[in-house]
Amino acid sequence: MATIPVSTRFFQPGIVAVYHLPTVAGTNPTRLEITAGTDLTTELDDWSGWSYSTTFIETKDASSRVSPKLAGRVSLDDSSMTFNGSQDGDDIRSVLEIDDQGFILICDGGDVTGYKGELFPVSVGAVVPVRSLDSSAFMVRIDFGVTNLPRTVTLPATS
Repeated sequence: MATIPVSTRFFQPGIVAVYHLPTVAGTNPTRLEITAGTDLTTELDDWSGWSYSTTFIETKDASSRVSPKLAGRVSLDDSSMTFNGSQDGDDIRSVLEIDDQGFILICDGGDVTGYKGELFPVSVGAVVPVRSLDSSAFMVRIDFGVTNLPRTVTLPATS
């Protein structure tokens, strides 16, 4: 009997790496394309979405009481990232603007040669200052439109 691999469990803060890449020409991003991107990790405070789900279509026929289901359309979650904002405005707003196109590369286990990452094609839909008079720091939320299914990629050598 086949078994699934035993996982090496980890806590993401301090390990995860998140990049915005302006372009990816092939199936996997090259190290040059990653280097040409922007490392978002150090200013990323929170995120939401970055997932997808499938709706199922119920089918039936007169010969059975069972109604099998077929995989239907795939729905891409609304996705956003919230970043620390700077008092002088020199923060994520200097990097991403509305209508920017590109890719978000999420390296859950870190940017390590041979590890897996997820590459999301995106369009920036909104750049929103998040203001609060409570005990919260000033933040900037970027709303992304994920434009197609993410790809699982193998991270290239770092040097």
